[in-house]
Amino acid sequence: MNDLSSPASPPALERLSRNEAQARTTIAQRGGALALRLGGQAWQADLRPLAGGAAPAPQDWMLQVEWAGATLCVCVPPASVGELSAPLLDGASLTELPAELALAMLEAALGDVFTALRTLGRGEPQLLQAATGAELPAGCRHGVQALLRQSDGPAALDATLHLDALGLLLLAGLLVRRAPRPPAPHALWPLRLPAEIGCTRVTAQELASLGAGDVVLLDVNHVDAQRTLWLSADGQQGLRVQLPALSPYESESEASAGPQAQPPQAPVLIVTHAWSATMPTTEPAPAEPLDADAELASLDALPVRLSFDLGEVTLTLAQARALQPGQTLELARPLSGGVRIRANGALIGEGDLVQIDGQLGVSVRTLTLQNP
Repeated sequence: MNDLSSPASPPALERLSRNEAQARTTIAQRGGALALRLGGQAWQADLRPLAGGAAPAPQDWMLQVEWAGATLCVCVPPASVGELSAPLLDGASLTELPAELALAMLEAALGDVFTALRTLGRGEPQLLQAATGAELPAGCRHGVQALLRQSDGPAALDATLHLDALGLLLLAGLLVRRAPRPPAPHALWPLRLPAEIGCTRVTAQELASLGAGDVVLLDVNHVDAQRTLWLSADGQQGLRVQLPALSPYESESEASAGPQAQPPQAPVLIVTHAWSATMPTTEPAPAEPLDADAELASLDALPVRLSFDLGEVTLTLAQARALQPGQTLELARPLSGGVRIRANGALIGEGDLVQIDGQLGVSVRTLTLQNP
């Protein structure tokens, strides 16, 4: 019977110095698409630090190298060694190579790497041993996965680097001047895109004074005569769509419907322009910096962006990328629900569209703001 009263042993934590942690970050961020030559062929390598010190499989080839005072081991599975033969056989790799041929292929590939290292002026790299089933040196506790693909062919192989602390720092030093690899957003990340009709800017004090029945004029109006508007999360980039048939302020037919009428349906939007990173806008330019004597006296004068939308559409990142003009989207709410009011993106109330001397505005219906 298990003794549940005894505390569980905490998991062993990998110990890293600050420099080692920074080196791993550098490799993770800047170790992509490295151009190198192996066996006289052009390859690209993608380096990623491994969590913990995973030991190589017993059948893997291990090449122990010493360079600039550091020790590093290159571990390659037998199947990956066969991939090195693909460029020599018109793309047909050998799954199993005799030991002598495998060693020759590995040494030829390593020779190109040694040639590149010599140009750095940090000493002569030396191959200390090359064998299968060898044990890693005690100090080589930092693992880095290396995924390699032939630049102009189908060959691909997987290898791991095992480095001591100095080797890790040297590898990071070789990469530190490279540009970071671009982020890779997940295709299933959700995007919530409000159907924004416009916005205006007020101070926090002006926002606090708003109440039901007040009218806010739009400084920026995204709606035009063709009833087009933007689906945007930040007011700077998004999708251009069109509202067919009923516009937000043409609701006579809904108002005259009898008690047996069907509940209002969410409208369908037609995409007129694929995703754009630059929304055209007439939003006022930010004010010039204030003089020292005219600095803000309190937080009440801080600017707030009031935006107004008709609902929102939720898409995955992959769906947003694939949208083309002519496709249709459905709003999450009917137009009869009114205009939603947001302060710096946070939903704070609802209102109705009005026109005052030809300028579009919103009459506040409800607000969730409460003064203390």
